[in-house]
Amino acid sequence: MASAKQVLVVDDNVEMVEMLSAMLQHHGYETASAHNGYEACDWVREGMPRAIIMDLGMPWMDGFGAVRAIRRMPGAEALPIIALSGSADNDSAKKAVAAGFTQHFSKPLNFEHLNHYLNTLN
Repeated sequence: MASAKQVLVVDDNVEMVEMLSAMLQHHGYETASAHNGYEACDWVREGMPRAIIMDLGMPWMDGFGAVRAIRRMPGAEALPIIALSGSADNDSAKKAVAAGFTQHFSKPLNFEHLNHYLNTLN
């Protein structure tokens, strides 16, 4: 079982994963990473994180497919899964929440807003 402060960061952009993971670690979070939806699903099956931050636009299995698959896993129905997308419009946020994400943040990411949201989960 993952720790109470473990966050899975999922993005096909390796630099984004490394940057976001470093920022989260600086704020006391443990991180794990995946680079597509399939890897995210595998990771959740092996150890439930406290939260997931997931890019929407990834090859093979995008964030929408991954969140739907994760929501079907036992124990993951209420897992906080945060969408991270390049689109800041309300339609994108509504689609993300309708697909099963609990929150939507757009790129470029305002880390302070993300950190505040994560702190409300603990």
